[in-house]
Amino acid sequence: MLKYECTWGQIVKFVDLKNSVAKRLMPAYLITGNDRYLCFDALDTIKSAAALTMPDLNEDILGENASAADIARSACVFPFVDKVRLVEVMGFTGKNKSKGKDDELLKYLQSPSEQCVIVFFSPSGADVLKSYLNYLTVVDCDKLNPESIVAIVKQKLSENGANIDTQALNNLILFCNNDMTRIMGEVEKLISFADGKMVTSDMVKNLVVQDKEYQVFELAEYIAKGDSVKALDLVYTLTTAGKGGFSLLSPLYNNYRRALYVSVNKDKTDAEIASLLGVKEYAVKMVKNQAKIFSPKKLKQIVDMLYKFDRDIKQGRIKEEVAIKTATLNILKIRG
Repeated sequence: MLKYECTWGQIVKFVDLKNSVAKRLMPAYLITGNDRYLCFDALDTIKSAAALTMPDLNEDILGENASAADIARSACVFPFVDKVRLVEVMGFTGKNKSKGKDDELLKYLQSPSEQCVIVFFSPSGADVLKSYLNYLTVVDCDKLNPESIVAIVKQKLSENGANIDTQALNNLILFCNNDMTRIMGEVEKLISFADGKMVTSDMVKNLVVQDKEYQVFELAEYIAKGDSVKALDLVYTLTTAGKGGFSLLSPLYNNYRRALYVSVNKDKTDAEIASLLGVKEYAVKMVKNQAKIFSPKKLKQIVDMLYKFDRDIKQGRIKEEVAIKTATLNILKIRG
């Protein structure tokens, strides 16, 4: 049996996956990340690269109850006609997993067949696969940066004979909070509505449902501009739409916490701040304007106030809707 000789445990970003599989299919992949659209797209990319002509014989799809031994034994089956066999493991739970030297899957991964590709599909996490990570090529399917999203959306629109103006595209990405699952769903809707015409900002504003985090960002921007009418009108709209004050207060707290970090870490890059906060870089870029309007002292005052409101809601001292309206008024006062 032919064996691979390669460096294990590498990470491949989603945007680099097509080029990677075009050069060479690795023996075992782990697809994981917080954007499920990208996860499924990555799976399709690997399947396309495998180019199976007889999937009924050479593709084995195993569920979460598959044992490590089941996976290893399936991987050892020779492909018929096709160059490789594809074993897809959807949501591996590690049930019936042996330990150490008795783990058949670990033994297989340490010396895999060149005629099989195993794909572990686990968007929500891979803790159960820790003992195998050194032998897996991890496909990172976390949210993409705006530049990558722009390229993918434009390609999708072009394939369907449609186009979009720059502002409309920027709004689409912001409204969907960089989530490709939501973005591509909205793109399908916009393509149908536009019917060959240019997708405009008005179409996006009227048709795309805004993500809660973006709505909170919009509220914070109104406050930063000192536009109390629009700020309070948005709070009223959001609280009467069934979202409740508590669901707004938490992301609003996160927004100003990020702004505070930006304000007191001007010597650090956006990427460094994002890493410290455990968020994507675009989330840091979005609050930069607020960090310019408010001093670090005022931002600290806002963060402490929102933390207190959060605690008071949980302890039943104040109603959610009253808390978010009062907090908005107080931030407007702090702004001056």
